[in-house]
Amino acid sequence: MADKELKTDLSQLKYVFFSPDDEHLVRADYEKAVATGGAMLSGLQRGYADALSSSSGVVYFQDSMGFMYDWGKNVRSPEPMDWDRMRSEMMAALGAGDVSKIMPSYPFDRHLKEDGSLGVACYPLQHGSLELDGLTRNYYYYVPSSYDGKTPVPLVFSFHGIHSSGNGQQSLTKMDILAEKEGFIMVYPDGQPIPEGMGILQDTSMIAGYQGLWNFTDLGLSDLKFISVLIDKLAGTDTSEGEYNIDRTRVYATGMSNGGIFSHKLAIELSDKIAAVACVTGPLARISAAKVPARPITVIQASGDADPIIDWNGNDALGTLPVDDTIAWWIKNNQTSTTPVVEEYPPVEPNDPTRVIKYTYAGGIDNTKVILYRIKGMGHTWPMGPQYLPIPLIGNVSLQIDLNQAIWDDLKDVRLPK
Repeated sequence: MADKELKTDLSQLKYVFFSPDDEHLVRADYEKAVATGGAMLSGLQRGYADALSSSSGVVYFQDSMGFMYDWGKNVRSPEPMDWDRMRSEMMAALGAGDVSKIMPSYPFDRHLKEDGSLGVACYPLQHGSLELDGLTRNYYYYVPSSYDGKTPVPLVFSFHGIHSSGNGQQSLTKMDILAEKEGFIMVYPDGQPIPEGMGILQDTSMIAGYQGLWNFTDLGLSDLKFISVLIDKLAGTDTSEGEYNIDRTRVYATGMSNGGIFSHKLAIELSDKIAAVACVTGPLARISAAKVPARPITVIQASGDADPIIDWNGNDALGTLPVDDTIAWWIKNNQTSTTPVVEEYPPVEPNDPTRVIKYTYAGGIDNTKVILYRIKGMGHTWPMGPQYLPIPLIGNVSLQIDLNQAIWDDLKDVRLPK
């Protein structure tokens, strides 16, 4: 893979990202391509060469620790470094607490398949907006090709974490791929802008573009109101038609981190419009736990027990409960069984140290459930998602479960009570 002038040990190379013309960014699994050989390896070599030979082409490397390297820029520089030196400098910078050299994983919309062709990794989104409380609220959404306007379809929201956006959440989850397969409308809203100086990542070299958050408190701008108005706009009300033919009994909320914490708030305070929620790496906030839910509601929690951002045992700074207490709180409110059905997922990726155990507490009021996906060894990540920042910062991604499909299988039969 490396140029002849840059002999280097590529044993730590995990992914190669390449684009010869800036139209699509392709992610190729380097380890798999080398192991598979044939058309997949040829496709990677051809794409890599085309990208480097193009004046507008880009090539990025990602190593097994999740560090990103602008290899194309390096190769074109007057004094290019070999990858071993680049990695050594990156590790030294991290050890010194310098994050200025750390790049996030790039959003890719294509992936290299085993037959050497390119598969779709995410779809182009449509943009929508509405004016509310003196602020333009933006959202991005995908309508599946099967939608004909005649048959009501489900509506699924996915809420990003702090410092992210609707587009960032698409890059993380790629749930629009599932929306195309299963026939629901997928919405990725932008949270409200992060106030200046707030948050944990202020270095713009790490996180570029719009940065938002979801307000799960009762103070300040109400994001709950935004989502309620947005549901009415898309799905309609008893007295007005929506922009799409939505099955209003099948509106679901999902979220990552701050977006997961916010989804718990929606489950408690907007359950007249939302049928069920799935919260990933974001447990219940103490301020929400002080409230009384409007009704029993099916809740899914997926968390890693090695999360360095929101610890399994809670985060006092964020005001979140431990994951176990989150599950116990919902079990009590839904009055489900306290004895779960336990399912251990067999590992499908031998080099991935994470393991998945599912706990289902069933038999609640109105047939509600509380479901926990405990993912041993996983960090502050979305299963099957990208290693968006290095492992030393956010922990491991789990490749042992397609969480998107698992969540959908849990949610798709849940309906809003009449």
